[in-house]
Parts: sequence; structure tokens; C-alpha cells
Amino acid sequence: MNLSDFSDDFIVLLREKVKTIGEVKTVKYLRKEKGMTMIAAKQLVDSVKE
Repeated sequence: MNLSDFSDDFIVLLREKVKTIGEVKTVKYLRKEKGMTMIAAKQLVDSVKE
């Protein structure tokens, strides 16, 4: 998954979520709110951490 596929605002939101609620809950958020698969959500969370 490429970060350039997402808006800068969305990436900032995800980074903030990872810091405040953690990786697992951020993955759950992406799955519930954005309809992403587990693998796609985990890859996106891993990408914004770097």
C-alpha cells in the first residue's frame, strides 16, 4: 500500500491515532470506518509509523 494514495490530512490523522490509541485500535478503526481488509489496514498502519 502506497501512502501517496491517501491525502496528507488522512495520513496525519492516522499517525495521531497510532500515537494516542495504538496500532491495534487504529487497524480496527480502518476496518470499521473505511472498510479495509485486515492486511491492508495493517500495512497502512505500518507505513505511517515509519
